Amino acid sequence: MLGSLSLHCLESQGGIEAIWAEDGEKGLELAWSWRPDVILLDLVLPEMSGVELLRRYRGWGGTAKVLVVTGAEPKLIQETLFALGADFIMRKPVRWGELFGLIRLHAGGMRLACREMLLEMGAKEECRGFSQAVECAVLLGEGKCALLKEAYIEVASKQGTGPGCVAKNIERLAQDVHKAGTALYHRLTGKELGDPHLTAREFLDLLSQAARIPL
Repeated sequence: MLGSLSLHCLESQGGIEAIWAEDGEKGLELAWSWRPDVILLDLVLPEMSGVELLRRYRGWGGTAKVLVVTGAEPKLIQETLFALGADFIMRKPVRWGELFGLIRLHAGGMRLACREMLLEMGAKEECRGFSQAVECAVLLGEGKCALLKEAYIEVASKQGTGPGCVAKNIERLAQDVHKAGTALYHRLTGKELGDPHLTAREFLDLLSQAARIPL
């Protein structure tokens, strides 16, 4: 499903192993046999359209994340593509920096993206609030919990603690990240050291939203 130029650009990033299919039939065959984490799918392909490839792949039970690249207006076809199982739609021309971020995010998942972002913002992984913030951000970001309290309860249940402790730990983590004042934190929040730190809810919303948007 990747063109030769796309293949070269992806592999040049390091940590990404990519394979190119010259047409839709071959793409479907490779998608099923190679078991990739992410499929970058163009809708215009020889032999078989990207829409048909996606339909058959999901029909066979394929579970890879599918990022569709199209020159058409996404609003005109997104309902069909999402119904068929697409995970993200990107309009041409491709913005390579955004594409690399999307591939890494979908390959590693939101949990990995949140962890990496926290580390870049100066959070200490050994702090109890670190893992709790990651889990809460994922629950909120993926829509599995609508309310912050629900996320606290679920994380507390899994970690054998109380929701109040989870809330306090995340609040403390938010304070520590604010004090660290890294470039990424400033870029995401615009806050300086003397400004009030984010509340736990604001911090988790920031984390979950930023994890979904390639920086």
